[in-house]
Amino acid sequence: MPEWTDQDHGHMRVERLYASYRSYLLALAYRMLGSVSDAEDVVQELFAAVHEDRLPNVSNLKAYLAKAVTHRCLNVLKSAVKRRVTYVGEWLPEPWMQAPDSTMEEVERRDDISYAFLVMLENLTPLERAVMVLREAFDYEYAEIAGMLDKTEAACRKILSRAKKKLGGRAQPDPYHPREELQLVQKWVAAMTSGKIEDILDLIAEDAVLVTDGGGKVRSAINPIYGRARVAALLRTLATRRFKDASLYIAQINGACGIVAVENGRVIGTSCFDWNEDGTVRHLYTVLNPDKLSRIVAAGA
Repeated sequence: MPEWTDQDHGHMRVERLYASYRSYLLALAYRMLGSVSDAEDVVQELFAAVHEDRLPNVSNLKAYLAKAVTHRCLNVLKSAVKRRVTYVGEWLPEPWMQAPDSTMEEVERRDDISYAFLVMLENLTPLERAVMVLREAFDYEYAEIAGMLDKTEAACRKILSRAKKKLGGRAQPDPYHPREELQLVQKWVAAMTSGKIEDILDLIAEDAVLVTDGGGKVRSAINPIYGRARVAALLRTLATRRFKDASLYIAQINGACGIVAVENGRVIGTSCFDWNEDGTVRHLYTVLNPDKLSRIVAAGA
């Protein structure tokens, strides 16, 4: 029997469908695309299509809708590859900042996919990314993934194996949280606020990498910055120039403690951490592109 069937037409009412699955589909699309705005567009387009066409009588509407979203995301990813060739500097995923009224928070658990994992997914082909997200982040069975992608189970297993080899052993969707994560980030905020970057040198791994994304809209490093000394130098520049008049505070970004910079009531930057087990930062991702920050509401705004 189909779920939530309409007694008049034998199909789910679109309003109930939207209320039941919008959050889940948004979360799925965001992890496929690394963009909240693109994810919203995909889900809105899907429900617009549902308004125009009757849903088939399927036994599992959730899987049916997930398949529809996945295929739409694959189309977006294929076109995005061409767009990102001309992107100025490094392309980072759009940060998702948890908020009390966020529809994303209503999704089933395992929504705390790490920001570092999203960054690594950019190294995969659209199909590899789809299989990786469906299997590793959403726990779909291979048979279900095969049905969504119109592939065999064996093919999906091979695709996932190939994707994991590309990403290496540290490609894990669950974020790693140091035991004293909050205290470490508080120390980081204090150093950035005061400009005394020397206070956090011990928190920067010797082989640390800092990636900034300004998208050509604001000044940022075009290429990743490697090594403790160079990372510290750029952090000092950010603290004394870009964030000089900004207020920095800690917020939950993609399931972990991150930093949000606010100036004149507007978010001008976010930073997400990828930690080593010794409490040092191995990757720091700082988004400065205003287009990727427009959906984040500043604290107190």
